[in-house]
Amino acid sequence: MSVALSETVRKMVESEVRTIKAEYRGVVSEESIDSMADESLHRLAGSRVPQFVPLFVGRFTRERIKEMTGSSRLRAGGSLESKRTALAEAPPSGRRAD
Repeated sequence: MSVALSETVRKMVESEVRTIKAEYRGVVSEESIDSMADESLHRLAGSRVPQFVPLFVGRFTRERIKEMTGSSRLRAGGSLESKRTALAEAPPSGRRAD
C-alpha cells in the first residue's frame, strides 16, 4: 500500500482487507487478495473523499474475486443474498409446500 492515506483510513483499509481474507480463506490466496486490494487502492488514489476509500477497496476487491472465481460466495455461512433467496423460496410459515 504505497498510496498516501491518513493513518485512520490506512487502518480501515487494512481491516477491510483482513475481513476479505477471512471471507475467502481457502478459496483465494492471501497474496492474490493483497494484489487485488492494491490495484483497487491505486484506482482510488487522489480520492476527494478519502473516508470512502476503505468501502470502495472492499467492494472492488470482492467484485474482482467474484469475477475470478465465477462465484457469488461471500462467507462460509452464506451471503446475505443467498439467505434472502432461501427466505423468498420458503413456504409461508404454517403452510406446507406443495
